[in-house]
Amino acid sequence: MKKKWDGLDRRRELRVEAESLVSGLAPNEISALPHESLLHELLVHKVELEMQNEELRKSHISMEENRDRYWHLYEFSPLSYITLNRDNMIYEINLTGCSMLGVIRTEIIKRRFTNWIAPHEQNRWHRFFLGLMLQNVDGKQSIDIEMLREDGSNFHAHLDCVLLKTQHAPSSLRIALTDISKIKQAEYELRISAVVFESMESLMVTDANNIILRVNQAFSKNTGYSSKDIIGQKPSLLKSGRHQSEFYRLMWESIDQTSCWEGEVWNKRKNGEVYSELLSITAVKNELNIIMNYIGIYTNKIELANNAN
Repeated sequence: MKKKWDGLDRRRELRVEAESLVSGLAPNEISALPHESLLHELLVHKVELEMQNEELRKSHISMEENRDRYWHLYEFSPLSYITLNRDNMIYEINLTGCSMLGVIRTEIIKRRFTNWIAPHEQNRWHRFFLGLMLQNVDGKQSIDIEMLREDGSNFHAHLDCVLLKTQHAPSSLRIALTDISKIKQAEYELRISAVVFESMESLMVTDANNIILRVNQAFSKNTGYSSKDIIGQKPSLLKSGRHQSEFYRLMWESIDQTSCWEGEVWNKRKNGEVYSELLSITAVKNELNIIMNYIGIYTNKIELANNAN
C-alpha cells in the first residue's frame, strides 16, 4: 500500500530519493567548503519539496476523482436519498429524490417531509418518526407508506430509515426511498387473480410441457382429484377413452395455430365416472411469443343447462 506523502516514513523515503537524484552533484565530504555543503543541502531540500508537491498534486486529483465518483453515485442512484432534521424538515435530497417527488431541489429544502405523505397516512408517519427520534441508539427501521408527488398524484414507497446520533450535532434521519408502486400493483393483481382462480369454474394450469402446476378447489370438487393427486401429472389422467387420437391431434393443432381451443370432451373422475363437459384451453405466451403455460377451464354441461333455465 502506498504511504501518505506527509507520513514520517514517507518523508524519509522522499529524502533518500532526493539525495539519490542529486548524488552526482554532491561535493566531496572531506574537501567541501561550508557553502558548497549548504548549497547541496538546499538542492536536496528543493528536490524533496518538488517531490512532495507532486505527491500532493496526485493526492488532490485522487480526492477530486473520489468526490466526483461519490457525487454521481449519490445524485443518480436508483434510490431516493433524503435527510431530515429532528423537526422533520428536509435538508438534503439527491436528484433521484427530486425527480421521484416531481419537485426541484430549491423548492423542497427546508420544507417538512410530511408534505409529501398522503393525508390518510400522516398520523402513522408522525408516530413512526417520533418513535425513531426517541431512540437512544442508532438504528434502522423500515416502513411502507403512501406518498404524494408535487402534482398531487399518489405512489407507494418503501422507506429504509437510519437514525444518526452524534455528540456534537443534532440527530438526523437518513432515508433511502424506493417507489414500490409496481410491486403493490402486482400484489393487487395477484390477489384478484387468486379470487378469480378460486371461482366456480374448474381451472387447471400446466407448464409448456403440459405438466399440471395448479388446480383450483372447484376442479378438485368436480373430478375428485386433490391438488396432491393431480399436480405433476398430465391432463391425460382425465381421459375417458371415448375420444380417438385424431380428436386430440386436431385439438392441439388448433392450439398451436390459434393459441386456443374450445369444445366438448368426455372425461373421467377419480371414482371412474365418465361425464361430459365443455373445455376451453388457452396458451399463455411471454414477451418473446414463447408458450409458457396452458390454462384449461372446465364447465360441467349440467351447470350450463341449469344456468340456461
